[in-house]
Amino acid sequence: MDNTIIIEAIDKAIKHKAQFYAYRLPGEAQLHFGAQIIDQRTPEGFTIVPFVEKPDCVPYFISAQFNAEKYMKLPVSSLPVTSLHKVDEVSTPKEEYMENATRCIEALQRGELQKVVLSRVIVDEFDKSLTWTQVFRKLLDRCPDSFVFVFNSEATGAWMGASPERYLSYDGKQLRTMALAGTRPAGTEGEWGEKESEEQAIVADYIAAKFAEMKIDYERLPRTTRLAGNVEHLCTEFVGTASRPSQLDGMRNTLHPTPALGGLPVKAAVKLIGEVESHSRRYYGGYMGPVGDDGRFDLFVNVRSLEFDGERYCIYVGGGLTSGSVAEQEWNETCNKAQLLQLAVGSRE
Repeated sequence: MDNTIIIEAIDKAIKHKAQFYAYRLPGEAQLHFGAQIIDQRTPEGFTIVPFVEKPDCVPYFISAQFNAEKYMKLPVSSLPVTSLHKVDEVSTPKEEYMENATRCIEALQRGELQKVVLSRVIVDEFDKSLTWTQVFRKLLDRCPDSFVFVFNSEATGAWMGASPERYLSYDGKQLRTMALAGTRPAGTEGEWGEKESEEQAIVADYIAAKFAEMKIDYERLPRTTRLAGNVEHLCTEFVGTASRPSQLDGMRNTLHPTPALGGLPVKAAVKLIGEVESHSRRYYGGYMGPVGDDGRFDLFVNVRSLEFDGERYCIYVGGGLTSGSVAEQEWNETCNKAQLLQLAVGSRE
């Protein structure tokens, strides 16, 4: 389908606060769109899973009832009346982040954890000289190798982003995932630092252990440096062959949240995150992506993302801490990661 029609459908869906999703897979040019008008689930659609499930933040599925062409033919009068989830967070002060980072690093140095991912939020008013469709197009242009997405429902709120991190994909034969961690400015010369290498190795070893636990034959590819906008990460890709549905379900459920977004041990890291972070992560750090009617899926971690309403937006950004972390350096890393989205939305920070 012509991408121009899909861009027009995205614009219409955002203006009318529709329940919809749109995305582009990494390395591809074709956009995809789906909208749900009535409460009737279809096999094909878009799944959204939060970082931690709570009564007000639950897994959600947007059904692919209308493609872009059919959606554009719907009269406005036939669309349900909805509202955007209100962004009510406040920006994390640097002092608060530094205190939280120090507390986490001290716990890591005592050996209570191997890794913990600390996040913060940046909240601002949206530049009314832009439209959210324009922001989406900027992300498409600047992040060709990322999963660029936008979705909205009354249950989840409206989100947009460019995730470089595959959670889990299944093409009918093979499972694919990746260990993406460690961050530095794009184009940095020389070897990666010890802290970044350790941080990424924790994630890679965890994923390898989960493949073994599910008894899935897999290949662990050589570690590479992966570009993600204005930063780059260490990346190890995994390819496995699942022979039973239980293996698919097992991997899909047991990987979340990976140490790349939570930490290790997982339960202890998630508990510490809940104690120190004053904001709710909601769907940041969870995963989302298209699900086909044939059992195939392409799921990506909800990172490099923001939530938005009619007036404001909330950028979520985090970084992995280990015993060798320095709080000021970790703050600077979050600044680098946030820059892509801040430029896209015309942030004043």
